[in-house]
Amino acid sequence: MKEVEHVLASSGHPLADKWVHNDLIKRSIAVSYDYWLEDTGIPMALEEFVQQYLEHAAYLGGIFSADLEEPG
Repeated sequence: MKEVEHVLASSGHPLADKWVHNDLIKRSIAVSYDYWLEDTGIPMALEEFVQQYLEHAAYLGGIFSADLEEPG
């Protein structure tokens, strides 16, 4: 979680500023990253993994899309 927090803190993405203070989101990303590496065997940097979560938050739903701005 600390590594995810560090990546979020240095991201500059608007959602990252909100997610960095949400332990549930940080834990979810950290667990998902571990599963990704274990299950796929495809190497991906944590920074890239977190960036994908930030860019696709609207499609992830739940806690990940709760902080998105509503259009209009």
